[in-house]
Amino acid sequence: KRKLVIYSSPKVDVAGNMELVHETVEICKVILELTNWDIRLLSKSNLLTKVAELLALYPGPFPRWASSISPRQRIIYGVSTGTLDDKLAAAFEQGTPKVSKRIESLHWLQDHGYRTFGMICPSLPQWDYAKFALDMANAIRLNQCESIWTEVINLRGDSFTRTKNCLFNAGFSEYAEKIVKVSSDKESWEEYARATFLANANVYGGLKSPDGSPKLRHLQYVNKATSQWWEGQKENGAILL
Repeated sequence: KRKLVIYSSPKVDVAGNMELVHETVEICKVILELTNWDIRLLSKSNLLTKVAELLALYPGPFPRWASSISPRQRIIYGVSTGTLDDKLAAAFEQGTPKVSKRIESLHWLQDHGYRTFGMICPSLPQWDYAKFALDMANAIRLNQCESIWTEVINLRGDSFTRTKNCLFNAGFSEYAEKIVKVSSDKESWEEYARATFLANANVYGGLKSPDGSPKLRHLQYVNKATSQWWEGQKENGAILL
């Protein structure tokens, strides 16, 4: 029987501050008590380890069918890591902890036996996509992550405009100009999305998650013109939105 996984909303950081840490712990307790679902928690904060520590102390009660399964076995932790450069991340992820601190927290979770996943998002246009994919895989310890989720910056809303302006204002003009280039038309954006996906697929190709599905899960918005190509990449980890 397939195991269901409930995941935290990307709109609210589950560990943005200590108040949110405690709120996350309380809602996780309810889910642990009333369901047999696994829980996937995503954060841009190194306080995610505090959630893990507090839940590790929780004795239950748990449902009859899950009485022998501890919270440690049912919760999967991950941090958002769109880049490994602290200064670059600070330019377009304002108000969040340093990426290096997030990576440290991910390593702490892995070193202490917690389940983890990777979230390489949002990844900027690159000069060398292959190097970027390999560097990120090494940083998050790909073999210790159950799954690797990836996504590019999407055309929806004003995400491109805001990111571009933040990069220009922070002095990262070369990255900002790449943003301008890939957002100039749909073809350029599609080329950027495919280059990102193919570089990641080359690193994670053939690797499986514990449930047997591809370890790579690339979230991709498609339209009539692009859906056929992406349909052909589902077996390699493409998830069409």
